[in-house]
Amino acid sequence: MKKIGAVILLLAAVSAGAQKLPAPRLHLPVPQQGATPQPGSTAAGGQALPSNLPSLKLAARIEPVQIFQNEFFSYLIELDWQKSAGSCELEFKLPEVPRAEGLKAVGAEFESETELKAGNSKVSRVYKFQYLPEKSGKTSIPQADFEYRCQGTEPYARVSAPPFPVEVLPKRFHLADLKTSRSFIIFLAIVLLAAVFSSGLMLWRGRKKKAAAKAVELKPTVEEKALEMLKAADQFRIAGKYPDYFLGLERTLKTVLEEKYALRWAGRERLKEEITGAVSSDLAEAVDQFLIISDRVKFAGQEPSSQEMDKSYQVVRRMIEFEKVAVAGGGK
Repeated sequence: MKKIGAVILLLAAVSAGAQKLPAPRLHLPVPQQGATPQPGSTAAGGQALPSNLPSLKLAARIEPVQIFQNEFFSYLIELDWQKSAGSCELEFKLPEVPRAEGLKAVGAEFESETELKAGNSKVSRVYKFQYLPEKSGKTSIPQADFEYRCQGTEPYARVSAPPFPVEVLPKRFHLADLKTSRSFIIFLAIVLLAAVFSSGLMLWRGRKKKAAAKAVELKPTVEEKALEMLKAADQFRIAGKYPDYFLGLERTLKTVLEEKYALRWAGRERLKEEITGAVSSDLAEAVDQFLIISDRVKFAGQEPSSQEMDKSYQVVRRMIEFEKVAVAGGGK
C-alpha cells in the first residue's frame, strides 16, 4: 500500500506541475483615504453639515490578493472614525453593491468594532462584498459611495472608495480535472492492478467502513446542528445586538439550504426560485421577506420590531423542520 500511495502522489505532482500557472502581475492601489466632508462644510443641496459630525477615513482591499476565474473573492471597504464626547452618533444608508464586468456579485455584509483608546473610541465599520469572477482578464470595481449623517439630522455626507482595478487569472487546475487527463487514466490503471493483487485490501476496507458507520451515528444531523446555531443566534437578540442576531439567522439558513436541500446561497430572486422548487412557494416568500428585513437591520441601521424578529426566527425554524410528504394513490 505504501508503494501505491507513493506512485499516486508522484503522478498527481507531475500532472499539477505540467499545468503550473505563471505568477500574477497585479497592480493594486495602496489603500487610500476616501474624500470625506469636513464638519462645517455643506452636503448635497447646499445644507450645512453639523459641526459634531466625525471625519471618516476609508481604505479598500481585496482578499485573497490572487484572484482566479470561478473562485470567490471579497472586496472589503473599511470606514474608521474617532468617536469623542462631542461627536454625534452616525447612521448610514444602505450602500449599493458595486457592479463590475465579468464579476458576479454574490453577497454583501458588514461588521462593526469599537476600540477604546485615550478616553476616545475608535470605530471601524467594514463592508464585505463577495464576487465570483466569470472570466479572466483585467477589470475594475467601480467607485463605491457611502452616505452617513448624525442620527436624526437631515443632510447626508458622502465618502467614496475610488475605482479598484482587478486582474482575474485563468482558471486553476484542480484534482477534479484529472478525469479528462492522461495522468488520471494511468492512475486509474494502477489502482485497478493494486486491487487485483491485494486481496487483503477488501477485508481492511470492510473493517474501516464499519468504524466509519459508528462515527456517523454519533455525528449530529443537519437539523440538530442548525437548531444549535439558531439557539446561539437568539443570544444576540437577548443582548440587544440586532444586526448580529439577523446575521446569525442568515448563517443558520445558509447551512440548512446547503446541507439539507443542496441549494447554493445566491441573490434573493434566485434563492426564492430555488426554495420554491425544493420546498414550497409560501415558505420561499417568507424567506424573501426575512432577507429584506435582515438587510435593513444590518445595512440601514433599522431597529426591528419584536414581531419582525419573532417572524424571522420562525421562518428559519420552518426551513429546518420542513419535511415533504409523499402523496401516492390519493393518500399521504
